[in-house]
Amino acid sequence: MKPNAAPTRALVITHGGIAREMINVVEMILGPVEGLEAMTNSGKSAADITAAVESWLAEPGAAFILIDDYGGSCATAARLAARDRPEVGIIAGVNLAMLLGFVTWRDSTEFPELVRKIIQKSREAITQIGAGT
Repeated sequence: MKPNAAPTRALVITHGGIAREMINVVEMILGPVEGLEAMTNSGKSAADITAAVESWLAEPGAAFILIDDYGGSCATAARLAARDRPEVGIIAGVNLAMLLGFVTWRDSTEFPELVRKIIQKSREAITQIGAGT
């Protein structure tokens, strides 16, 4: 894989079962998706999560780690596991728009542009609907 090639796989790490359910919804919309995996931090120590991410990263090539909350155990484990690995992108704030964008654009978009596009798409999905109070 060339240095700027987009990753074709992503690991979604969240608290509880959110990651698995988000991937289930992506597959309801797009059909079966290869290279999109879920991991929970439930019942795992920080060392356990880090080891599991390191194991997932053992496959060569660029990859994304998409986490639910910046600064939590998922983010810390991802950063530790991906240290010294510039081909790994870590993005916090995973949402459905981000996952759909990743799957849709991953094979046709260079890595730096893919990061920009999925973050932009993710932010666009966060909007107020209606007047609110």
